[in-house]
Amino acid sequence: MIQLMKRAILTMLVFAAACSSPSVPAPSATSSITGVPPSEVPTAISLATPEVVGPTASPSPASFPSSTTTPRRAHPDEGVRPHALGTLAGDWIFVAKQVPYPDNIWAELQIWAIPLDSGRPRIALAYDVSLGGIPEAIFDIAPHLHRQFSPDGTRVVVSVNGALVVVDLQTGARQPLGVSGYFPAWSKDGSKIAYVSYLPFAQVVPPEQAIFVVSAGGGPEREIARIGYGGQAVEWSPDGSKVIVALQDGIALVDVASGRVLQRLTDLASGVSFASWRSATPQIAMATGRCDQTSTKLVGLDDAGAPERTLLDMGEPCPTLRVGDPRWNPASRAELLYVATRANLGAMPHEYRAHILNTTSGRDTTLPFDAYEATWTWQGDSVVYVRRAATGFFGDSVRVWRRDGTGERVLFEDTADPRLFGIASLRY
Repeated sequence: MIQLMKRAILTMLVFAAACSSPSVPAPSATSSITGVPPSEVPTAISLATPEVVGPTASPSPASFPSSTTTPRRAHPDEGVRPHALGTLAGDWIFVAKQVPYPDNIWAELQIWAIPLDSGRPRIALAYDVSLGGIPEAIFDIAPHLHRQFSPDGTRVVVSVNGALVVVDLQTGARQPLGVSGYFPAWSKDGSKIAYVSYLPFAQVVPPEQAIFVVSAGGGPEREIARIGYGGQAVEWSPDGSKVIVALQDGIALVDVASGRVLQRLTDLASGVSFASWRSATPQIAMATGRCDQTSTKLVGLDDAGAPERTLLDMGEPCPTLRVGDPRWNPASRAELLYVATRANLGAMPHEYRAHILNTTSGRDTTLPFDAYEATWTWQGDSVVYVRRAATGFFGDSVRVWRRDGTGERVLFEDTADPRLFGIASLRY
């Protein structure tokens, strides 16, 4: 309880700092979103027929009438605002979007649900996030959603003002877990949730961070690994017994029951979503790279106890080139999807490209589009991606690109205020 109170105090300090942060010009009050019914759009919009690209185009979704509305909310609050989706069936894509409030200090974080085959995008839930604060604080304001869903996809765990809450997507029911945490990751066996949180103030200020676990139904928390600073979500093993943890000075594979480190790698995690773990061999893929002239690499482990081996050496160091967010093809044992970014020293990335690596042949294929984030459909025959926005921050649309070369289609688009991120693909 004392530890929880201390964490709550730090959260209050973060919000206090946010309120005194210098403001920056707010984005336009209007937003052009494709594929969304006007009654469900929180900001002023203009709706249009989605663009279809490629030599053989699929039928376009029906166009929707234009509408202009005022923002749904004038001020932030502390709660989760669910929108029950009802019974979920088939393939769905989920994506997050930030919608800043007029002061540009807070934003509403919306999680959108998009049927892959047919149907209209809908907001599944929303909650508010602070866009400012003390630099040493944890900021979970642009989550990688694919780790936050329950194995059956019907529930999602989110960090709302530092408190973990589980939301039932079908009914809209909310369940606070009673713990303070950030960057939650639901175990693949469904039993536990791992997350980043602060260690007690008694150590240092700002406090260091650690990985904790709690039952998916709530209850007492348990520390399993100390990580220093700059924490991010863990990657769970398929059986829910182990996690891959990003440390300040390397990467660790940790036994969840005992907290014992099973293997420690000297490579640094590259990006905020750096690992993917499946049952097939090789089980683990990780994006690594130190910004000290060491080459950026994709490395693999056949299992938790196996030695590290290089899957792809990019031959270029960070920050010139970074790779991240590897995701195994669910229908092909040899294919690994990842995103590579290029940047000049001291500048933001100017190029985001999706790649498919064949881990058997070593062939690395650059895909013909700019992708801020990318994932597979469950059939493995298409890539769903968030197209990088022209601003260089976040993405402006969600698109499906077909592997057979017959083009792509737009599922969701917002080019006026592009702040899309956190792509996840689910099958019900």
